[in-house]
Amino acid sequence: MDSGVLAGMLDYARERRLPVHSAFIVRHGRVVLDATFYPFEPNRPHDIASATKTVMSILVGIAVDKGYISGVTQSVSELLPAPSDATVDGRKKRLTVAHLLTMTSGQECGVEPGEKELAAMRRSDDWARFALALPMSAEPGSRYAYCSCNNHLLSAIISARTGESALAFARQHLFAPLGIKDAVWPADPRGRSHGWGDLHLHPRDLAKIASLFLHRGRWNGRQVVSERWVEQSIAPHVAIRDGVGYGYSWWINTTRQPPVFEAVGRGGQRAATVPDKDLVVVFNGGGVNTDELAPFLFKAIRADGPLPANNSGADQLRRALHAARQPPPARPPAPLPALARSISGRRYVMEPNRLNLQQLSLTFSGADEARAMLRFDDRNWTLPIGLDDRHRFSSTGPEGVPIATRGRWLSPQEFLLDWDTVANINHFTFRIRFLERGVQVQVDEATGEVQNLELRGTVTAVKQ
Repeated sequence: MDSGVLAGMLDYARERRLPVHSAFIVRHGRVVLDATFYPFEPNRPHDIASATKTVMSILVGIAVDKGYISGVTQSVSELLPAPSDATVDGRKKRLTVAHLLTMTSGQECGVEPGEKELAAMRRSDDWARFALALPMSAEPGSRYAYCSCNNHLLSAIISARTGESALAFARQHLFAPLGIKDAVWPADPRGRSHGWGDLHLHPRDLAKIASLFLHRGRWNGRQVVSERWVEQSIAPHVAIRDGVGYGYSWWINTTRQPPVFEAVGRGGQRAATVPDKDLVVVFNGGGVNTDELAPFLFKAIRADGPLPANNSGADQLRRALHAARQPPPARPPAPLPALARSISGRRYVMEPNRLNLQQLSLTFSGADEARAMLRFDDRNWTLPIGLDDRHRFSSTGPEGVPIATRGRWLSPQEFLLDWDTVANINHFTFRIRFLERGVQVQVDEATGEVQNLELRGTVTAVKQ
């Protein structure tokens, strides 16, 4: 691949401030590119969001290969008996593992925009029981509806059949053979790994998983998952739209032959496998459309064999890799408005809201740095804020992953708090307008989880 073209891709993403966190490319089994973009830190695992579903499907395949599950036609009711008080629906008895894998469960879930069923499941005390009790609204196999609860049932099946979590099963049967040592995968209150998302992997390790399927389930001479399972997984069982099908939690681009198959997650998480180019491309991001970078990738492919030495292109790429990791230049912070002193340290209690943001306060102690306190779900988050366009980092994020925070005054009455969870994908902005006895807050999130959410709060204490 042409180093100069790849350098152009990195420069394009950086100059336009696209929220790309990493780009990792493997061709003919060799690492061609390993790039990270500020503020994502090298050598840190990244949330792969719904690409977790693809890993979950591979674990189901290994469980089938090893006899824990008889096959994809086995009924879910046989693997996870329904609660004794559950309403009997004949369609539920016809629900199979294949229906869960292909998002054709027929359950009343995933039909409307958003994932309200997932949110409700997470509020329950037994997530698998909740997912299993979802009412049926269609015959299994008759329609496609993207429902993350399906994948948590797959995780529950792995736990029920093997006696261990999906993470523990993966460590032994998938991660260890591939040399994946650093994986973070949260569990529900009953110890079942989140089957639909939240798995954190290094970009290199996600590329290994895609490469495993490029090589039909083999890794270093070992058959990790059967070739038959690979073939079934990347076949388009459901037509989503023209040119796009869905396999066993793989997205299939059928406009290319042979088809391109991908593991895809919210915010720009993507592991694409291009068989005819012997190519694997992994992106991580915080709300980026990586299709914008695809033209660079195909332009960079010059030949199927080694290219002549290109010292100029190699130098360009080295410079682009270095530049991508650098923070933006610090700018002199603007003078604080008079309001900053009067609201500094005030605590605002928020009205009930779907973020469950309960309290908010800002403290201004200097020209270039401030501090925010936000209380979510009865937990306080205390975060340093850079006022000079440079992020300040805090290690208080979920799974111990740092949060990057900066802010600026938009007007004498309005402050913008930029809260980037980076490797945990979500990137929030809080536009905080200070009133005489309260605040109005508009919340947006870069990957689309929250848009134009209006919150209100009132003062409860003059100072903390």
